Amino acid sequence: MNKKAIIFLLVLILPFVLSGQSSVKGSSINGSTGIITSPTARIGWEYSDFGMDFGYSFLYNGSMDHVPTVNFSILRKAEIGAAFAIHDNNTFDLLINGKFQFYKEGASAVAMGVNVDIADIGGTSGFNMRPYLVASYGGNFFKWPAVTSMMFGWNMIENGSISSNFAFSMGFELSLFPKTFKNYIYWITDFGNYSYATSSIIAEDKGTFNTGIRIDPVKNGKFKFVIDVVGTDLLDASRGFMASAAFGFGF
Repeated sequence: MNKKAIIFLLVLILPFVLSGQSSVKGSSINGSTGIITSPTARIGWEYSDFGMDFGYSFLYNGSMDHVPTVNFSILRKAEIGAAFAIHDNNTFDLLINGKFQFYKEGASAVAMGVNVDIADIGGTSGFNMRPYLVASYGGNFFKWPAVTSMMFGWNMIENGSISSNFAFSMGFELSLFPKTFKNYIYWITDFGNYSYATSSIIAEDKGTFNTGIRIDPVKNGKFKFVIDVVGTDLLDASRGFMASAAFGFGF
């Protein structure tokens, strides 16, 4: 994704940052509470002392990835989870994520987290680690509830070596026609300079732009079921499609 495309996306998203109350708290591909590839500062279960989420993502762009996930929320402030990325070329990645939320007010929050990617298990087994800081801001866009999130991270370890590369992503969730759809349907978008896994089939050219629909059909404080249908890496030749579902419960 070239610099002009990045500038275009920044201009496109800027109104949400400036104006950007409602967050579904769905799962990103690696299992952490987030948008598509980008995390948010929210925890999967912020009104239950403990919670558990299970998910599955199917990605296709000529090749296929299958990504089952599990994520645990702890004491309304932290979460830890894992995913197993199964690639079409018979390679596998173990993805581990953790997040601690140290500020929350309404739909806005700030958290710190870390993503670990053990790539090509049984092969080269490259070790990658990315600590990050993420902020989410809730507000309204023309009276439609919206949440904007921005993440800054450091690809501290890449393939077992210390790296100086930084990571950035930004995304938003927008409730579509809330009077009509009653906050059941959301438009989700994120973009950044990394993907959910080192050897994923998306973001072959490093930058990635993803957008689609998130459906939240269950309005129950102790149970969630969320469906995502997304176009992935849409500004690159590796563009593709993702369908995912996550369900969980708090107790």
